[in-house]
Amino acid sequence: MRKLYSYLLAIFLALPLLTACSEEETPDLDYYNWAQRNTTYFTETLSEAKAAVSAAKAAYGADWENHCDWRVFRTYLKTDNSDVATTDSICAKVIERGAGAGCPLYTDSVRVNYIGRTMPTLNYPEGRVFDHSGIYSAPEDVFNPQFSQPTGLLVSNTVDGFTTVLQHMHIGDRWVVYMPAEMGYGNSDINAVIRGGSTLIFDLQLVAYCRAGSSFYEQSAQ
Repeated sequence: MRKLYSYLLAIFLALPLLTACSEEETPDLDYYNWAQRNTTYFTETLSEAKAAVSAAKAAYGADWENHCDWRVFRTYLKTDNSDVATTDSICAKVIERGAGAGCPLYTDSVRVNYIGRTMPTLNYPEGRVFDHSGIYSAPEDVFNPQFSQPTGLLVSNTVDGFTTVLQHMHIGDRWVVYMPAEMGYGNSDINAVIRGGSTLIFDLQLVAYCRAGSSFYEQSAQ
């Protein structure tokens, strides 16, 4: 009986160790090697965008933007003469082209519809939603004029990638924007979804903007 008791006690004491080993052997595949995978994902997306832009410029010259859905922008923090690394750029794919004539300035306020996602993974093939405007996260709600609830923001009070792209958009533009971690939240874990090193993907629509001292309605009509 004493031998049986000793055997059962040994198994009981070993259970935490077995559980720990099991957890170590089955990592979260969505976030495994997360930062490196995000770096690769953004680099490949940026390369695709640059190739499309180069081909359009070669074929259409100054009219290339009307024949290409990709855009590439350097961070607003860099001057035209600054050296630019991969992590100093963002890229965007045009979904809808707006009719507005001007673009927001750094000191402007904006109203936007948006859905923020992380990089696509096995369990989230379209990327995991971490934020959105309005009540519901489905695109048919966020971007539907009847149901949308645009969010008001200061252009200067967002992450670098968001601040950069807003200064290139026209009212009515809807772009899918890809930002490297360095132009988002860097290596910090923001929450359970946005881990350090996360590429940020925003489905973003500029609804209105205004200069300091004027109203959105006046500016939107221009």
